Amino acid sequence: MLVRNGILGHVVLNVASLKKSENFYRTFLGLKVSARNRQTKMTFLSYGREHHDVALMELPKGAKHVGGRGMPKLHHFCIYVDSNDVIDKLYAVLKRRKISIVSRPETLVVAGNRSISFLDPDGNRVEIACNANKFKFDNRK
Repeated sequence: MLVRNGILGHVVLNVASLKKSENFYRTFLGLKVSARNRQTKMTFLSYGREHHDVALMELPKGAKHVGGRGMPKLHHFCIYVDSNDVIDKLYAVLKRRKISIVSRPETLVVAGNRSISFLDPDGNRVEIACNANKFKFDNRK
């Protein structure tokens, strides 16, 4: 098991209307906008400790949520690890086991984390990202 010490990082949701969803999460959940990526039609929302706790990604026009077909409501979830080495080692294992890789190890522009994304058996996207700072302030055993 390569990821032994992980922390859930964030959730990204596919949404029909970025404006409506952003308003909902700001108004009802108290999240604040930390960044926007107009090119990919995303809004990043935070409670202040992380770059983003929730991100919203607008679905392409005409795309619909269809049970098992079409665009899923959940875009991906992220687990933080404390070292880039974990990501690089995981990449080799995923390739060897023929797991569907969505994005190879890369440093993400928005958050600056090294990351890899792949699909679970049901097609859900999983991201593993290095966020060493998260582990410096978390004293749980």
